[in-house]
Amino acid sequence: MKVELEPAAVRGFRFAGVSAGLKTRAGALDLGLIAADRPAAAAAVFSANRVKAAPVYVTAERVKAGRLQAVVANSGCANSFTGAEGMRLARDSCAEVARLLGCAPELVAPSSTGVIGHLYDFAKFKTGAADAVRSLREDGLADFAHAIMTTDTRAKTASTSFKAGGSTVTLAGAVKGVGMISPRMATMLGYLVTDAAIGPAALKRSLKSALPASFNAITVDGDMSTNDTVIIMASGAAENRAFGAREQAAFDRAVGEISAALARELVRDGEGATKLVSVEVRGARNPADAERAARQIANSPLVKTAFFGCDPNVGRILMAAGSSGAYVESNKLMLWIGGVKVAASGRLLTEALADAGAAMKEREFAVRLDLRLGKSSARILTCDLSYDYVRINAEYTT
Repeated sequence: MKVELEPAAVRGFRFAGVSAGLKTRAGALDLGLIAADRPAAAAAVFSANRVKAAPVYVTAERVKAGRLQAVVANSGCANSFTGAEGMRLARDSCAEVARLLGCAPELVAPSSTGVIGHLYDFAKFKTGAADAVRSLREDGLADFAHAIMTTDTRAKTASTSFKAGGSTVTLAGAVKGVGMISPRMATMLGYLVTDAAIGPAALKRSLKSALPASFNAITVDGDMSTNDTVIIMASGAAENRAFGAREQAAFDRAVGEISAALARELVRDGEGATKLVSVEVRGARNPADAERAARQIANSPLVKTAFFGCDPNVGRILMAAGSSGAYVESNKLMLWIGGVKVAASGRLLTEALADAGAAMKEREFAVRLDLRLGKSSARILTCDLSYDYVRINAEYTT
């Protein structure tokens, strides 16, 4: 199955991205809209952060029915930690979009991203929503992807088509997020749309099965957003016959591959990132230990700054693994950086460090740690921590 990092038209959906003046930069796209021709099967997952944004609460309640007809997403303001006013704003925004589209308000899901603790200007939203409805196009997914960006440097889309149920099925997605990325259940804002005829329960199972190797296997900075949302919608316009086990597996694989491709682009575009690093832990006693060690290495500021400096600092990597809570025996483990073995049998292989440092100069490289204690493994995608990350986040609200 070939995945393209490009948008695609998906039968039964139209998309728009417009400037509503919600961002401080004049003319910046900041209001995105996805609209289905009729109520579509839907499922979603959300941030596990205990501080959740108003649109997360509203969307979580509405998607329980398994049907949505539109998603409206604004950037520039998170509408998070905004109390009753924020909840009212999220619902009023959906009601306005529903009025413009001629559908029930309960079929519209809101998303927001940006600075926490502020409300956006509803008058500007209303004007922008009307513009977005007028601008809806079958080929407008790229505009939508641009409208949901915050500190992203580029829009992120992916698509694929495949045969299933006697029809050609298309699946496309758009995501945003380059900071505050460390998921449990979901991270960032992500939207997947397909023309497959498939029910909400099957959609939810497919999305959840995709998470462990995609959106839940990435980190930029170890911080989890209050607004994290991933929504999948199916229009049924492909008019395929009901999926059998093999066809459902093909659909699940497509959702997994699209999700993984989008997740990879999130980390590649991490705030100030210059490196994309795969951290793999093998030979752990159990899956939990593999996950703990891999995530601790991937999130360690000391390790990430070493990545930025192309410094094969073995001590930092082993420190992170040993402090993760995973069971580790230092005299057994083996470590590779960029394919170069740099530690084995309880000692540093100093003669290999120059080659490892050279390998780290590549835009992408891998860190592989074999604990040699069992058969479990885990893999996390991470990035480096650069001067620009500090600058971007030091100035984020000022």
